[in-house]
Amino acid sequence: MMQQWDQMEEFMVAEAARDLEGGRDVRPCLVAFAGETPLLLAFVRPFAKGAYQKPLIELMALAAPLDPDRLRFSISGRAWSMLDPIPPVDDALGDLRQQVLAIESVDGSAGPVRAWSTIHSYEVVEGAVRWGEVNRLTGGEGWIPHALRETVRMRHEFRGASPADIRAQAGRCARLGHLVALGPTVADRLGLPAQRS
Repeated sequence: MMQQWDQMEEFMVAEAARDLEGGRDVRPCLVAFAGETPLLLAFVRPFAKGAYQKPLIELMALAAPLDPDRLRFSISGRAWSMLDPIPPVDDALGDLRQQVLAIESVDGSAGPVRAWSTIHSYEVVEGAVRWGEVNRLTGGEGWIPHALRETVRMRHEFRGASPADIRAQAGRCARLGHLVALGPTVADRLGLPAQRS
């Protein structure tokens, strides 16, 4: 069952921990809401390192016609201090940058669209995730926050999409390897079961 908007960050952190403790990479996750109504929950299909744009566009093409005013996306990565002249990656020692789960959030449910980032640092020690410092940054910079903001800002332009078009995109996403769950109101509107994979 899909959760409330305010619970989604905790959900994403828990899912990331489950992946890491299972010896897997963190599965990026996208959620879309209209106010407090859940529209879409999706785990992104596999992609080459750094090549997240196309898979995210595929899911945003599904989310946009659902008229979301809130989007949240989680993805793992590495972070380092802006005071370091170059990222601390060494051939002998490996990548010394801090492992993080970045959660990008966009909310246009009440007034102008706001964006913020939440960065959860972590390390995996003997198969267990140890969460560290959490940094919250307003504004949201980079390709992902920009894409999320634009999806919310331009959602009204996609209202004319037919249920058949949306069903076709949901099916395409599933065939490509995304794991997609539709909220109950969306599933009813499209004549689909609430869970798709």
